[in-house]
Amino acid sequence: MSDTPGVAAAPPPALMRRVTFAAAVGNTVETYDYAVYGFLTVLISKLFFPGSQPGVALLSAFAVFGVAFVVRPLGSLIFGSIADRFGRKPSLVATLVVMAGATTVIGLLPVAATVGVWAPILLVACRLLQGLAAGGEYSTAMTYAAEFTPQRKRGAMTSRVQIGSVASLLLAAGVVLLLSATLSPAAMASWGWRIPFLLALPLGLVGLYIRSRLEESPEFRALEQQAQVTPSPAKESFSRHWRLIVLIFGVAAFQQIGYYIAFTYAQSYLIQLGFTQKEATLATVISIAVAVVLVAAGGPLSDRWGRWPILLGLSAATLVLAYPLFMALSSASSLGVAILMTVLLGVMPALYTSVAPATYIEVVPARVRATVFAVGFALAAALLGGPALYVSQTLVRLTGDNRSPALFLMFGALLSLVAALVVRRRPPQVLAPDVAPAAGVRAPEEV
Repeated sequence: MSDTPGVAAAPPPALMRRVTFAAAVGNTVETYDYAVYGFLTVLISKLFFPGSQPGVALLSAFAVFGVAFVVRPLGSLIFGSIADRFGRKPSLVATLVVMAGATTVIGLLPVAATVGVWAPILLVACRLLQGLAAGGEYSTAMTYAAEFTPQRKRGAMTSRVQIGSVASLLLAAGVVLLLSATLSPAAMASWGWRIPFLLALPLGLVGLYIRSRLEESPEFRALEQQAQVTPSPAKESFSRHWRLIVLIFGVAAFQQIGYYIAFTYAQSYLIQLGFTQKEATLATVISIAVAVVLVAAGGPLSDRWGRWPILLGLSAATLVLAYPLFMALSSASSLGVAILMTVLLGVMPALYTSVAPATYIEVVPARVRATVFAVGFALAAALLGGPALYVSQTLVRLTGDNRSPALFLMFGALLSLVAALVVRRRPPQVLAPDVAPAAGVRAPEEV
């Protein structure tokens, strides 16, 4: 039994494997699309903003990276509402189509030398479409997977889905590294940069095939059977559950900032320290490879130890260690030291990212789960994750201190530390395959 009565028992392992893969494949495409842009930012700044000073061009390219996050809240309302009103599956299919299509078009765009100012305008348009899709993709995929999973295994399940996101960073970095190693700088600037974006098309088609064969989640089916589907998910979310939106924003703060600083900005940061693009991408690839292992481990640990102690511990550790890590990284005198510091910088964000998704899902009731999760997470993405590259680079330019990006990372950790203390006081939602909650335990929406 669950917060939605009358739901069937946990599904068989074969179905769970299919659900996990279907949820993960969309996250893989989404994060791959974002990561490719991040890893090619330095090159894109030269192709789409050639008339600017190098530093200004890089900031412009980072701003275009961030603009996709501005529309994420709108996308969260659109696709989160679809998931809560019509089902998780339609939302999963729609987000994947929009994301893969927009990324493929980026690979076909003319550059500024060909069409002038239209080049950055078209680039921004494609990034806006990516942002709309991303606003609902991650939250709906996590919600879908979790609604098939018993609470005692929910951390492990959502961390397996999260592996798709981190592994796609590894895929994107690997593709960029391979192209950088095999193509000349001239060839890379002429046509090589397009290849990673065009690969989104076959990835998207595979994902679309898999998701089109999904069945609806047991939690949403139970809502339909009992006529409990909300006719206005957005209105109900903001009128009755706005505190949960704020809570999810707080939990997501460190995930958003840490993820993009450690696994995207770090590559550009190393290039600015004097390392070549090949060396910087290699360091990032190794860091992401380690992160994949940590993401796989973090979810199961949270099933044993609880979500909030891990979230709290990682946030506190980041407050203490972020500045020393940036200090060591900024003064790295060899590639080996740079790789080690880059790996260490990614340890805490990776573990945090593996635990946070189950937390988001467990604090929100089923009727508005996809919308509340999507909106809270999208707001964190728009206000913190998207600007992370731009803010980090701006801090360096304004202060002249290469260690200053640590301050933004510490800010996110502080917000999430406070949120983890709030999560501690909230009993988790009991989802579809679970047994009934103990007598006297209130659902989170009643707290």
